[in-house]
Amino acid sequence: MRSLAVLLLLLVAASAADEVFLKRQRDILLLLLRLHQPNAIPEQKSTSESYDPLMHLSHFKKPELVQELVDEITHGTTLPRGEIFNLFNTEHRTSMIHVFEVLFFAKDFDTFFKTAVYARDRVNEFLFYYAFSVAAVRRSDCEGLQLPPPYEIFPHFFVTSDVIRSAYKAKMMHTPTIIDMHWTGSIHNPEQRVAYYGEDVGLNSHHSHWHKDFPFWWKPEYGIELDRKGELFFYNHHQMTSRFDLERLSNDLTISKPLAWYRPVVEGFSPDAIYKHGFQFPMRPDNTKFHDLSTVTVNHMRAYESRIHESIDFGHVYSTNGTEVSLNDEHGINILGEIVEASEHSINPDYYGSLHNLAHVMLGRITDPEGKFDAPPGVMEHFETATRDPSFFRLHKYIDNIFKSHKDHLTPYTHKELEFPGVTVTAAKVVGLSHASTPNMLITHFNNFYIDLHNALDTTTTLGDVDIKARIGRMAHEPFKYTINVNSERPVTATVRIFLAPAYNWYGEEIHLDEGRWLAVELDKFAVKLHEGENVITRLSKDSTITIPDMKSHKDMIREVESALAGELEYHIDEHHRHCGFSQGLLIPKGSEAGTHFKVFIMLTDWDKDHANADAHPEDDYGGSIGYCGALWAKYPDKKPMGFPFDRHIQDEEDFFTENMKLIDVVIKNIK
Repeated sequence: MRSLAVLLLLLVAASAADEVFLKRQRDILLLLLRLHQPNAIPEQKSTSESYDPLMHLSHFKKPELVQELVDEITHGTTLPRGEIFNLFNTEHRTSMIHVFEVLFFAKDFDTFFKTAVYARDRVNEFLFYYAFSVAAVRRSDCEGLQLPPPYEIFPHFFVTSDVIRSAYKAKMMHTPTIIDMHWTGSIHNPEQRVAYYGEDVGLNSHHSHWHKDFPFWWKPEYGIELDRKGELFFYNHHQMTSRFDLERLSNDLTISKPLAWYRPVVEGFSPDAIYKHGFQFPMRPDNTKFHDLSTVTVNHMRAYESRIHESIDFGHVYSTNGTEVSLNDEHGINILGEIVEASEHSINPDYYGSLHNLAHVMLGRITDPEGKFDAPPGVMEHFETATRDPSFFRLHKYIDNIFKSHKDHLTPYTHKELEFPGVTVTAAKVVGLSHASTPNMLITHFNNFYIDLHNALDTTTTLGDVDIKARIGRMAHEPFKYTINVNSERPVTATVRIFLAPAYNWYGEEIHLDEGRWLAVELDKFAVKLHEGENVITRLSKDSTITIPDMKSHKDMIREVESALAGELEYHIDEHHRHCGFSQGLLIPKGSEAGTHFKVFIMLTDWDKDHANADAHPEDDYGGSIGYCGALWAKYPDKKPMGFPFDRHIQDEEDFFTENMKLIDVVIKNIK
């Protein structure tokens, strides 16, 4: 039902790039080549050697920060190159924020980029990449510019150590090679059945980019409000965790159990990964207990948890001056999210602590809590690697239960709050585009995916490049579409909300709606104009507001932009491009060979009451993947609570359902 206005907007959003944009895109792509080695791009190398930020202080909004950074670099007090950068380390984070602020407060793109070239070879490469990425995402003069996929910037974080060893061997032999990578674990470990999800490079990238789009250290002084950031923290991780449980049910596993500070972590994990400079990521044996760290104790964590639960029970939290702030209103979930993650916006970080961030550190340091063996940070201490560890989902189940406790304290939605008078969903189905004769059956499979490893390997001017890739299996689904029949008594604009929930638990028992709603995952949310009478809404799975397409390889991105500069092809800018979002192949869970039963829930609500931005239009594009990633330059476009209407307890299923809803049965089959 795309109108002419939608098509015009899409054409504007994907306008042809001019030479200025193309040069900026090329320069950024080249800047991020082999960050572990000195910049070898002649023009950038010359800039690095000649550019002095102190000679351009008037080009910075905060010149004093530039002076401080140059002093730190001159005196060698920054994190050295080659060291392991850890965002959860206070000193490392402080240094990173300093670099970010210098880049972010540059007054123009030329100053921003030249300063980045200057910093690239003078500060820690991991620290630089994180600071540069966040600055590029949030600078208005970088809109539409694309960063390379993170799994090709630092492949060590995304592939196993045997792949890295084979890649070095191929490099020494100067032999083009494709190296097969397998998921960690063995058939003796039931957790390997779902490793394809936690170790998917698209999921790792999504988690990494989400925390760059919404950094917990973001300050109000930066002048950009991260709208509903605390609620987005809750919802994104809630959805990732619920989706993990749907994968478990698809593989004949029980849903995940939450961690507890007084119980051991039952599932061990061997990452089988290596840092660039040789350190192995620590492994964790089964049944490992939590221990006190020098920075936080187990009792601290239990105390923070207890205070948060107590505040939820009372319906309010305490600010730093002792003022009671209500949780039981539309802003409560956002306040709670900022407390649990302990962002700069936390209402009382000393009292409520930093439950999420400290838990990541507790898990990362669980096998060497006293630093006796000088073990490097564990996978849980990097957003790029955290989801590889099954304990990530146990941790977030524990945190998710805190949010659920809050949501269950809220009054269930009334029939009036759920209905959309005059709008009736009369029928709905989901149809696979290659299995149109079998409605409500979806198909998943695994495809080969290739990661270029050139940034993982050292090179010299005398040793030419060689094509070395890792080949991994990644889940995908056959394209499908929704067909929704709607009768409307008047012309109106509706918000269409689509969720997927499990039909049966591990025991084969039917899951009631109140239990299933917290395991439901959002599949799509979009606006549509209805005319009076019968309407047929069709929507393709690839247009989901949850997912993004897989990124092109770093080398392909460079080739495309250089071809465009040479006039050999037209390069289109997507001004709303997002790096954050689930990969399209991960939109639905795997299902099983026999077929796993799910429920698809469809609901229409009144868009005129839903939209949040001034002068909003149903066709507005906020970057595609708004469902879990919000909007970079606007308010979250939907006023409703994230997860509505499944975010509150359902007392009576019969009373819950209204004419503007439809629940259908679907089966997801996995074809090997």
